[in-house]
Amino acid sequence: MFDFFGFRKKSPKTKVLVVDDEPNIVQTLKDRLEMNDYQVCVAHNGQDGLKIAQEQAPDVILLDVIMPVMDGHEMLEKLRQQGWGKDISVIMLTARSQAQDIARARACGIEDYIIKPFDLSELLEKIEHIVERRKTTAGV
Repeated sequence: MFDFFGFRKKSPKTKVLVVDDEPNIVQTLKDRLEMNDYQVCVAHNGQDGLKIAQEQAPDVILLDVIMPVMDGHEMLEKLRQQGWGKDISVIMLTARSQAQDIARARACGIEDYIIKPFDLSELLEKIEHIVERRKTTAGV
């Protein structure tokens, strides 16, 4: 009905949670994501990331492995143990390239594992692919 008058309900912005302890990476990701119309939340360790994920219900989490307080693997495992966190899409974005790190993350159902340094355009494409796939499977 509203379409007839040229009004459309604006769909909510995709929410991305960036969990990384490196300020330059966090700021670069935040700036680039916001330029591409994403809503961005930030945490600097896994413990805070888990809390913010519960409060904000992000669509996608960009998660580093090596962080203080709680590392990315531990946060991911705790996230997947929560009913509210089982279906959140996670992309590991880390300098850790060992096979055991990748296997541990994949066992928790991540979307992708990207090794730093990374290409921002490629990362944005992966996020958009995740968002589009979720819309399709949700019937939106």
